[in-house]
Amino acid sequence: MNEKAIWDFLLKKTGNEYGTAAIMGNLMAESSLNPRCVTGIKDPEYVCKADNEEIDFAHDGHAFGLVQWCYYTRKGGLQGYAKQRGVSVADLTMQLEYLVKEMSQDYKSVWSAVVNAKDIRTASDIVMLKYEKPAGTSEKSKAKRSSYAQKFYAEFAKPEPEPDPKPSGKKMVRAKVNVNLRAGQGKNTPKVGEIKKGTELEWLETKDGWHKVSVWVSGDFSEVVQ
Repeated sequence: MNEKAIWDFLLKKTGNEYGTAAIMGNLMAESSLNPRCVTGIKDPEYVCKADNEEIDFAHDGHAFGLVQWCYYTRKGGLQGYAKQRGVSVADLTMQLEYLVKEMSQDYKSVWSAVVNAKDIRTASDIVMLKYEKPAGTSEKSKAKRSSYAQKFYAEFAKPEPEPDPKPSGKKMVRAKVNVNLRAGQGKNTPKVGEIKKGTELEWLETKDGWHKVSVWVSGDFSEVVQ
């Protein structure tokens, strides 16, 4: 599959995981991420004919590639870029490069939206309406593209780092064994809970062999650490 390769390429260019997901969700809706995808014709030699300039690729009206380029100036630009690079019009990396070139130079508001994206849905809608410009722009179509984008984000985006459970610079009380929490100092005070061995709670004070952690825990079975 091309999914991870496309994600890595676009993320390096956009620097934004929401924006990258938004682009990919739209590409999924357009071409299923297939750089050889062509609509309106079933010809296994189509790409070869385009590469050899045996057909009028730019003006034939068939949507092609990841983006489903169709308008003659955009499709002709893709063909010219492929020729400049010395690769096939179906080359994946070339199409991604052309997408970035086209979007950043000719669709600057879209490019700004993806590199500065704060959420997936907003960026996805902008890519759809201002870059892809499909015939169908219903809420259902928008939601479908956004759902694809969410899938890629969930699969490839780096998770946020887990917060440090220990407050920086603060002393903690660590249970040495499974130990009861008490409402006050002493084993005769009401039990209000239990913590497992190794659990750490923020230390407040120590008095008469008992540590206060909003409630109290015996110092015989816990220790203060930092």
